[in-house]
Amino acid sequence: MKLEHKIAIVTGGSRGIGFAIAQRFSQEGATVVIASKNAAFGQAAVKNINHAVFIETDVSRQNQVNDLVDQTLEKFGGIDILVNNAAAHEADTFENESPEIWMKMFEVNIMGTVFPSQAVVKQMKQQSRGKIIHIASKAGVVGEPGHAAYSASKGAIIALTRAMAIELAPYHINVNAICPGPVLTDMLCSVIPEVRKREDLALEAPLGRLGKPEDIAGASMLLASDESDWITGQTINIDGGFSILK
Repeated sequence: MKLEHKIAIVTGGSRGIGFAIAQRFSQEGATVVIASKNAAFGQAAVKNINHAVFIETDVSRQNQVNDLVDQTLEKFGGIDILVNNAAAHEADTFENESPEIWMKMFEVNIMGTVFPSQAVVKQMKQQSRGKIIHIASKAGVVGEPGHAAYSASKGAIIALTRAMAIELAPYHINVNAICPGPVLTDMLCSVIPEVRKREDLALEAPLGRLGKPEDIAGASMLLASDESDWITGQTINIDGGFSILK
């Protein structure tokens, strides 16, 4: 029960990595607010997680994010943990990535991290504590061909993590990032729909498999708990060893 009496917001918490994080936090005693723009998935998620509520939110819209935080504070009185997990992904060759793709990566992946962070910081400063966890990507560390816009957006989150960590450290607010490699989620299956290609990709990993959402939830648990009180501004690669190959 390492998160007993803690209040956590997990964006994109209705499926995949976000759901696994929300579920793990709940198992450790936290009350979890799942934010997602997909109401059907969000409502289904909270039925499978104890001490969880769902608030429909598009993280790329600042007014909706502010409403999410206001509702959380009104209902629970505080916010101890924020996980910025919501993301979008588009893939194409660099020369064919349209302005629309670039803007979507900017609005969802970058501003969808900035807006929730800005919204919770005021409260966290007042209580002089808080844990903010950004879910970035291996693509932001090594770059990936065919994913330039996505890689750039996730690289920006890594830089944002460092800047936020320095600025917020005097208020005892820890800011860290996790960079997953290929994790078997709906998003990965949409990018790589062929089972054989996913199997071949798994064999390329030094640890010989694709990630599971629970792999990321474990690291998130560390960064959300008191055990990470002296960790800030760090980027943790959880990718089965992919990032050390190149």
